[in-house]
Amino acid sequence: MKIVIIGPAPPPNGGISIHIKRIMHGLKTRGMDYTLYNESPTSIQDKHIVSLKSYKKFFLKFSFIRGDVFHFHSINKHLRMLLGVYALLGKKIILTVHGESLIQQLQSAGPWTRFLLIQSLRRIDGIICVNAAHTNELVKWGFHEEKIQTIPSYLEPVESPEDAARIPEYVYQWMESAPFLISANGSVRLLDGKDLYGIDQLIELMRRLKDSGFDACLLFTVLGASALNEGERRYYNELKQKIVRNGLESRFWFYEAEDTEFYPILQKSKLFIRPTLQDGYGVSIAEALHYGVPSIASDVCVRPEGTLGYRAGDVSDLLDKVKEIVQNYDQVKQRIQRSRPTGYFDELLAAYERISGSRTFVGKGKVISDEYYK
Repeated sequence: MKIVIIGPAPPPNGGISIHIKRIMHGLKTRGMDYTLYNESPTSIQDKHIVSLKSYKKFFLKFSFIRGDVFHFHSINKHLRMLLGVYALLGKKIILTVHGESLIQQLQSAGPWTRFLLIQSLRRIDGIICVNAAHTNELVKWGFHEEKIQTIPSYLEPVESPEDAARIPEYVYQWMESAPFLISANGSVRLLDGKDLYGIDQLIELMRRLKDSGFDACLLFTVLGASALNEGERRYYNELKQKIVRNGLESRFWFYEAEDTEFYPILQKSKLFIRPTLQDGYGVSIAEALHYGVPSIASDVCVRPEGTLGYRAGDVSDLLDKVKEIVQNYDQVKQRIQRSRPTGYFDELLAAYERISGSRTFVGKGKVISDEYYK
């Protein structure tokens, strides 16, 4: 069975590109054939990776591409509107919906565009949502329930010494000097005028922790800092000024990541926080729990088991949850060690087998039988 993947590969590193990187690793370790058509502009020398260049050129040659399953990860609305045409060519197609992108496209589109998008995606063989709420939402929009399934996007990290080496030494020095290191990550992005990744909440949290006498430091890994637009850049500067006004220069630090994985930072963290106002699942949370790091996250969606939730946007509740973990740290760590999350790669492979009609997959010592699909 050959899998054809369409989406971005790192660099740059992002949630979708890292997810695809880990899919390719999983396929490779199982000896499966695959090709990635890479949306990212970076040229990568790998026999399994082909530069997409343009959607138009890809569409013209699509009927000649060999593959048993075509797995799309693109968030491009126009490409999604073409997937139904691809399906008419006899291709087996799966779309993974990362985050809120498809729901937002359906809500914001005009009637005709919305009709075309829905009709296109109803013709493909499967849609994977990363959380059940999105699955239920798509059913309400008229998608066939039997074609939609929920598979969280978490795949276990693929560790390599190169990942740790790409993070500058001064970042490690700052982390090692922290008495209690809290980590978080995300982009500088506004949603309806509000901080999507909750950086403003984290600054206020650190101010309150300082005022209460708790000695902690927070490292926020910024993704895509070089690609910020004018409004985002202005807001980013405002956040930095707020840190200075609150006397947090030594306690709150931005690390602008450039093509580096996040897990080496998690490995050195005492606590991970995901204060997003909107989310799909929160892969970084599962990754933190994988390394035994206690994690707190906003209650905007279903979170990985073991996460301590707080009311989204409520800094007082967030502060209470931080204190709760700090006061019971050893017990929390022990609880996490007993129920560390596992990746969902086998579930993804099972979806490939179901869509392709094959029943040959052997994973983790078991053969997936027809009963799995009923």
